[in-house]
Amino acid sequence: MADILFELGCEELPPKALYGLSKALFEGVCDQLNEQGFAFAEDSRWFASPRRLAFLLRDVSEQLADKTVEKRGPSVAVAYDDAGEPKPAAIGFAKSVGAEVKDLDTVKTDKGEYLVYQVVEKGLNINDVLPGMIEQSIKQLPIPKPMRWGNHDYSFIRPVHWLLLLKDKDIIPMSLFGHESGRKTRGHRFHHNDWLSIDNALDYKALLQKADVMVDHLEREQLIQQQAEAVAQKVSGQALINADLLQEVASIVEKPVAVLGDFDASFLKVPREALISSMESHQKYFPIENIEGELMPHFVAFANIDSKQPELVKKGFEKVITPRLADAEFFWNKDKARPLADNLPLLAKMTFEKSLGSYTDKTQRIKHIMDWLAPKMGFRMTQGERAAELMKCDLMSDMVGEFPELQGLMGGYYATDQGEDKDVAMAIRDQYLPRFSGDHLPENALGQALALADKMDTLVGIFAVGKKPSGSKDPFALRRAALGIISILRDKDLAVSYDDLMNQSIIAYQKYSKISLDEAKSSARIFFKNRLRHYYTNNGVSIDVFNAASTLDASVLSDLDERIKATEDFKQQDYAKSLIEANKRATNIVAKAQTKENLYEQTVNPELFESALESQLFNQIDSMNSEFKQLVADKKYGEAYRLLATLAEPLDAYFEGVMVNVDDATIRLNRLTQLAQVSRLTGSIADLSQLVKN
Repeated sequence: MADILFELGCEELPPKALYGLSKALFEGVCDQLNEQGFAFAEDSRWFASPRRLAFLLRDVSEQLADKTVEKRGPSVAVAYDDAGEPKPAAIGFAKSVGAEVKDLDTVKTDKGEYLVYQVVEKGLNINDVLPGMIEQSIKQLPIPKPMRWGNHDYSFIRPVHWLLLLKDKDIIPMSLFGHESGRKTRGHRFHHNDWLSIDNALDYKALLQKADVMVDHLEREQLIQQQAEAVAQKVSGQALINADLLQEVASIVEKPVAVLGDFDASFLKVPREALISSMESHQKYFPIENIEGELMPHFVAFANIDSKQPELVKKGFEKVITPRLADAEFFWNKDKARPLADNLPLLAKMTFEKSLGSYTDKTQRIKHIMDWLAPKMGFRMTQGERAAELMKCDLMSDMVGEFPELQGLMGGYYATDQGEDKDVAMAIRDQYLPRFSGDHLPENALGQALALADKMDTLVGIFAVGKKPSGSKDPFALRRAALGIISILRDKDLAVSYDDLMNQSIIAYQKYSKISLDEAKSSARIFFKNRLRHYYTNNGVSIDVFNAASTLDASVLSDLDERIKATEDFKQQDYAKSLIEANKRATNIVAKAQTKENLYEQTVNPELFESALESQLFNQIDSMNSEFKQLVADKKYGEAYRLLATLAEPLDAYFEGVMVNVDDATIRLNRLTQLAQVSRLTGSIADLSQLVKN
């Protein structure tokens, strides 16, 4: 067993890509090691800093055992002639395995007798295969724009300056990007800009730490967060730690040093989201807020050096943030002075999608859906139309032009500042929620409706033009849109059918667009149903229960929820097996019956009964039918299932003692009608034929 260290030294790597590249490189090599059968310890791990991609493999198998492989050749019938002399087929096979014909064995199979030879394959050595695995993993890294340097014919994300590959104390020979592997690395660019020699793979992390490089990316993130929190406490504040920014800052510095900075308190008149975006997106600073959650005129920045003049570093950070905040203040004052509605005509020049028209077209479609949703969700139609008109207007503002991530939020601020209806402003603010799984949902009914209409319009339209998600590619974020619709409908307990919502979106496209909706009508529904299945199964619902409950007309998710819960509980009961089998049996018999009549519309005639078992089942259904229908209507599905349980025994007896397909057509029709009644009753809450009994 051995410890193996690899490091690729480069010019400063793109901060947003560093984490993913390092992880992908390590996992790619690990996958290949597993495929070949090399063992390595679980505490093997990857490292990364702005100038290096690295990994350490612990307790790696150095040599795989030899293995015997049976090579099969031609059949004996074609290998030898009638005299038993070898023919070219036998001679050729022997030559291919490095043996004499006389050394070949035979094996009997179902297809006849064949020549075979036992070949001993030498076990792989890690020194021989690891360089190729590393190179293969590097070729598969997600690098969107590789670059060339010098006059070389190879490319990588940044120029490569050194290559290190050690097995314990020994160098494993490897050539890559014009470099030969060695044992040298480099320390911090400013504090220790010199070569370091690694004597042993396990010395790597500690040696670089002495050279002012914290090479463990995850530990660097933890240190940055700790420093940011400690510095913020100096002004009695709390650092706002954005996880993505934390990862990015850790990819910028090798030696994190927190610096507390200040800015003019007058900038706090600007909406906090704009200030936060200025600090986080542009400068990679962590904002600070007080205990009441209000933004403070301070920030935490991170230097990559431990300066002897920290006050100068502080001034430098403050110098570059001031113009950014001034820009945000300028955009805020300029935008709010212009009525939001004045931007509405400009949306006609802004394309939503080339085949689906402009944002003006999208606005018209959303207004149609909002008119339909108004009476269902309890807001005024005029409110819905006004929210739809203004919802995309902030796309034409200078602030959103500079900070696209603030769309919707700024529209809400401008609407409030300009005296728009409070609920309308809140709806504009919340229209993009939820942005991710677990995100907040729109607060009021108007915002929920606006978000539903916007997301469904996008989903239907993109499917209509044939740009549905494929594999990992989802450029219009349709999976997220579908999940957002599901979350709002379900978590807000809205009595709105997702199927009806989709139909209204389709009607809006037919009314305001000139595109074919043939693709959208079927594939968008299938896509949404699949996302719904994914949502529920990810939350612990078994696939058969989901299929059973969703097969019926249960597109109101609050109703679907209740059906799922009741069906899950029903499935665990002792009587479930009898009812599931009875439902399947009754449904199948009715489906196979060749009758002119619609059996589900017929009435059972008890005067035609010839068996007490028919009467017993009829009487039990008659005694509970009215109460059962009322329970289903009231969505008391658990109680309805328990009432259905009273049918278990008479149904078992019926199928045991009654012949349905008798010769007498009148009696046969009556019995089929009774089974249709059973099928309808037992399938009122969920399609029991979909259930798999444990």
